[in-house]
Amino acid sequence: MVDFRYHLVSLISVFLALAVGIVLGAGPLRDTISDQLTGQVEQLRSEKDALRVQLDEAQGQLADDEAFLAASAPDLLAERLPSYRVALVLLPDVPQASVETVTERLGQAGASVTARVELTSLWADPSQTAVRSQVAGAVRDEVSAVAPVDTDADDAHVLAAALAVALTDADALDPSSPSQAAKDVLTRLTGGSEPLATAPEAGTADLVLVLTPQAVQQPADATPDPEITAMSTGWGGALAPLGSYADAVVAGYATLPDDIVPAVRSAGGVTTVDGLDTLVGQLTVPLALAAVAAGEEDGDYGFGTGATSVAPPSVTLTAPVRGTSGGDGSGATDGATDGATDGAATDGATDASTTEGAGEGAPEGSENADDAGTDQAATDQAATEQAATEQALTDQAATVGHGDAARRGPVLADAA
Repeated sequence: MVDFRYHLVSLISVFLALAVGIVLGAGPLRDTISDQLTGQVEQLRSEKDALRVQLDEAQGQLADDEAFLAASAPDLLAERLPSYRVALVLLPDVPQASVETVTERLGQAGASVTARVELTSLWADPSQTAVRSQVAGAVRDEVSAVAPVDTDADDAHVLAAALAVALTDADALDPSSPSQAAKDVLTRLTGGSEPLATAPEAGTADLVLVLTPQAVQQPADATPDPEITAMSTGWGGALAPLGSYADAVVAGYATLPDDIVPAVRSAGGVTTVDGLDTLVGQLTVPLALAAVAAGEEDGDYGFGTGATSVAPPSVTLTAPVRGTSGGDGSGATDGATDGATDGAATDGATDASTTEGAGEGAPEGSENADDAGTDQAATDQAATEQAATEQALTDQAATVGHGDAARRGPVLADAA
């Protein structure tokens, strides 16, 4: 049993220790502790000021670099895409400012936007597979008329092929207009009560550019939303096959876990660009399209998740040659050919007239016979050249109208 003296000794020990601590803290140890704390505070303040100076310098240097890039953009992009036509494919929630900026950069590169399609969430929503299967089944026949799709191809490949046909398949006689197959496929994609896409601006293009939105920033300690993650993965699987059926680039962001570009890069098969909100990313988009048009291998350009290269390879393109209808006699090719043909016929007629005029005062007989033979030979040669020219124009128009389809056909079958 503990007696009273034990409690008394314990209390005395506690108070004695307290008194010793007060004496030491107010005496010999006071200056030492105070000096240490003051030194630490001053050091932290100095480090903070130095970091602030470094941050200001870095931001100033970044602003200078961006100003230089912005001023150099017209020269950097000049004639990178001479007379190329680009179709914009927009995913939900892509800012209009991004669309306008990219369109401006494409214009600086010499390209023009000739089509604009907006995909709905049904295109990638994991819960809407039945809707996609129905549309894929409906467009398979129209797509196979231009670029046959293997019977075992999944819905993602069929829909990617359908989008490529709708945007890039041109009419054989009028390459500036979509083919009938392209119109039919686009009607399938945009029709019905639950359309997979809308088409504010329908047209035909040489290249396809897909713009994706940036994911919503979540708190660092937030639990990932499985629905958002599944949607991002769904877009990755839906967009990746597009590179097998068209010259395409997917541009967007790759800094947040739920951004779409990293999901596309994981699926592979198409060129990607990240940093769409930065000047560097915006300038990379036309350069990436040029690399794709030149036949370079697919690349993942930028500084975000999954990027494998900072910039695309430098390429030089010439304006694409497109056939035109021979009926109106327009177009550079038609004009040059018509001029050559007409010139040959005119020369033949002139030669005949000159020969006849020169032969009036001379004996006829054998000389006239020789002149007639020369005239007939010139006429036959002109007719042969004209026939060859018309055949070349017909072949060129057919090639322009269905060249992409011929290129895509084997890839469609292999991709399945």
